[in-house]
Amino acid sequence: MSVSVIITAGGSGLRFGGNIPKQFQLIGDKPILAHTMAAFNNVDIVNKIIVTTPANYINHAWEIATAHNFSKVRAVIAGGSSRAASIYAALKALPFVDTGEALPGGTHSASDIVLIHDGVRPFASEALIRAVSDAAGKHGAAITGTPLTDTIKEVDSKSRVTSTPDRSRYWRVQTPQGFTYDTIMKAYAKAEKDGNLDQATDDSMLIERLGITVHMVTGETNNIKITTREDLAMCEVLLQHTRKS
Repeated sequence: MSVSVIITAGGSGLRFGGNIPKQFQLIGDKPILAHTMAAFNNVDIVNKIIVTTPANYINHAWEIATAHNFSKVRAVIAGGSSRAASIYAALKALPFVDTGEALPGGTHSASDIVLIHDGVRPFASEALIRAVSDAAGKHGAAITGTPLTDTIKEVDSKSRVTSTPDRSRYWRVQTPQGFTYDTIMKAYAKAEKDGNLDQATDDSMLIERLGITVHMVTGETNNIKITTREDLAMCEVLLQHTRKS
């Protein structure tokens, strides 16, 4: 099984604050993106990694990969106007990574697995990466997440509670998400054709629109997406705990 990884790190991180995008902020002595790259570079089933970043940070991302000897990082490309646009650009580029070609002629088997991961989720474990890859190979589409533990309420536009859904049916979705190359390309092509590509908040939404069943893999509480300064502080604690264990 061939596994390629798209790390999407094209966001500007404006809500996070600071002078640089959050994916380049430090956890410990390394940028968040370096921790994320390492999580996949060190897994033997991963063949190659392509990273999307803001156009003016492409060289910076390459410097990170080079400084840490992340040999599986084979391409860094400019992100698009949205997360979905960035991922679609990376999917279209995947067949040409390592070929040196810019025109049709690159190859990527329809059955090869593509993992798509948020650049600001630095602590995905090897076990989780393997589990999602295996599930994607078996089912064609797999995501990871954790069951909700809080009670949830449906609220209308006037802040009035209208119902209390059964929380046992709801999960908090994480990445990586994994798909066969043919399946995810069809999903993105259809979304672009239908004009709703930029409405996708995750990749499996587009798979669902094709009527394809998506398999859920139980995720990990440490697989945090860094959105706020508080998340960054929590990741600092996790890193220190990991180093001591």
